[in-house]
Amino acid sequence: MRLSLLAWTLWALAGSALGQSWLVVDVGQKLPSDWSWSAKSQLRTPAENMWRWDEGLVDLGLTKSLDAVPGLAITGQWRTGWQWPQAGGWTMGWRWATSVRWKTDVGDHALGVRVRHQLGGAWMRPWDRARWRTAVKWTHDLPSGWKLVPSGELFMGRESEQLSPQAWRGRLAMDKKLSKRRHLVVTYQVQAPIHGRPDVTEYTLILAMDVALKKVKRKKKRQRPALRKTSAS
Repeated sequence: MRLSLLAWTLWALAGSALGQSWLVVDVGQKLPSDWSWSAKSQLRTPAENMWRWDEGLVDLGLTKSLDAVPGLAITGQWRTGWQWPQAGGWTMGWRWATSVRWKTDVGDHALGVRVRHQLGGAWMRPWDRARWRTAVKWTHDLPSGWKLVPSGELFMGRESEQLSPQAWRGRLAMDKKLSKRRHLVVTYQVQAPIHGRPDVTEYTLILAMDVALKKVKRKKKRQRPALRKTSAS
């Protein structure tokens, strides 16, 4: 509890210095037959005012792990987003994303690669409207339940009927295990369009609470008791 309060305070102070921040709650659960689901909610602030929420997002995901290739999984994700411009009113958008994820252990660490194809509403930013995304993530274990997680992502879109890079994103995250199924993650993120102006670069501080619900176990079938044979009298 104290660590969560400290992280919230540091996030608020650092976010106000950076001018942009995200607050995230991520809930997930494993299901029988290597299925799992997730639900993520986000509140975002604009670069001009860290204390004013101007965007909200809800992501709903369903994942199927493949036994044929260890570490390989296919994910489908639906996103609904709302924006509240400072001038008033609000807009809503949607997105569907299909991903192939692969993860493998490298000693005490882990390497993850994700390729995603997305389509959806009229997103304005290059990293939102890009059709293809490729991300690489490295997880480095540290003492006392901490993990250092650097990652990078490239966003691809079509220009003149050709697929070309549109934007890039870099992240450096610190993951702290609070309990068996709860993690607190603080992330520093930089993202920018490749062909845009330098002042379009976004610097964001992200505070996330990850909660994993108890795995749903397959119900065992009840066996009927065997009928006793009776001898004729």
